[in-house]
Amino acid sequence: MNKILIVAPSTKMGGAEQASVNLANGLQSVGKQITYISLFMQEKFFKLNSEIKFIEPENFNIKKLNLIETLLWLRKIIKKENPDAVIVYQKFYSAIVLLALAGTKYRVFISERASPLFKWSTHVSIFNKIVFSLRKPDGVIAQTSIAAEYQQKYYGKKVPIKVIPNIVREVKLFPEIKRENIILAVGRLGDHLKGFDSLIKAISITKNNWELHIAGGDEDGEYLKQMARDLNVLNRIKFLGKVKNMDEVYARAGIFVIPSRSEGFPNALLEAMAAGLPCIAFDFIAGPRDIITDGINGIIIEDGNIDALARAIDELVADPKKRLSLGKNALSVREKFHAKVITNQVLNFIQDYK
Repeated sequence: MNKILIVAPSTKMGGAEQASVNLANGLQSVGKQITYISLFMQEKFFKLNSEIKFIEPENFNIKKLNLIETLLWLRKIIKKENPDAVIVYQKFYSAIVLLALAGTKYRVFISERASPLFKWSTHVSIFNKIVFSLRKPDGVIAQTSIAAEYQQKYYGKKVPIKVIPNIVREVKLFPEIKRENIILAVGRLGDHLKGFDSLIKAISITKNNWELHIAGGDEDGEYLKQMARDLNVLNRIKFLGKVKNMDEVYARAGIFVIPSRSEGFPNALLEAMAAGLPCIAFDFIAGPRDIITDGINGIIIEDGNIDALARAIDELVADPKKRLSLGKNALSVREKFHAKVITNQVLNFIQDYK
């Protein structure tokens, strides 16, 4: 298997986008011929290796997807590229690709990146079910063990499901930068599932004086700022906005917290651990238990328990030795989730099911 085609929404900032670009680069680095199809013409944030062929629509609406136009365009492009396998990110886009390839024998694998709790709109869900009833994917890649259980129920017992986590990108370490009294969180401000409201509530009842820095997104987070004002902690919080030098931000932070209500796979948690940060995570669906061994390379607390989150933060602030130990052990994710390791798992999976 040499030619692999990857279909994803775009290369803009986002979890599925980052995962798809990392896999494309990983596959190309081991000698595979990669074509990357972006379904939308949007800003480029994540960078593909120069050897990867990049294709995006030139005349499509950047926000709305014209189904018929997209189906015809995809069918033409994929038949021209003639790949040995197609990997598509997300359920809806996978249904579109499978419909576009009706009557062909191209092998299509779905990489499910959304949280198991995520629900598509009614009309999209109906479309998905109709397409998958006509043609099943050749296999599905789930990010976590919990997600795999959900996907097996959805696609049926005959569809092979494999748990393969995301690749951790190469986070640069800065040993010369001293860690500061900063609690760091990362994610889209406008996404309720990121749980920043819970984190701000927790900060308001902590007993330390560390600052909370929240990085990510173009949104101004006014509702979060108002909450911080109401709780009298706005002076302890900095909203960093969209950050391109995240590795330096990770290097300066003293603790990382992910207060999400749900995730497909917590990329920011993985990156923070790869940066050697002691991390605290709610026990949400899904991801933390696939990455963290509680008390060894991070801390997992009861999902949604704001009081427990505040206590865990205070305990880490007061215990520099524990912060050092957790951060040192967290670095092991650099090997466990390395591009070569995950890429080989993907290749073995798509080659096994012919």
